[in-house]
Amino acid sequence: MIRLLIIVLFLAFAAIFAMSNLDDTTIWLASFGFSIKMGKFIALLSVPSLILGLLLGLTGELRQRRRARKAESQLRASQKQLIDLHQRLDQLKADNTPLTPEAAPAAPQK
Repeated sequence: MIRLLIIVLFLAFAAIFAMSNLDDTTIWLASFGFSIKMGKFIALLSVPSLILGLLLGLTGELRQRRRARKAESQLRASQKQLIDLHQRLDQLKADNTPLTPEAAPAAPQK
């Protein structure tokens, strides 16, 4: 939600700036100069920058989701292993527990 708010504010600021600066301006890049309206120049800079930022954010989010899925699958495997171990422990306890008190070995009396 915060990302969306930042994007909307950025686009609103860029649109207001572009509409208020409609004069032609000469832009110099090294020894190459060209004349362009400042609004178009801002749009040419802001839109690709916004798209690049969204793509970079998306790749980071996808990487994080992949790690989360891997961690969840490891957790499920560990939980399954824990259940199996508890079942084996219960089975061993049941095998070692005498069914009747008479079957238990008598305690030595002093």
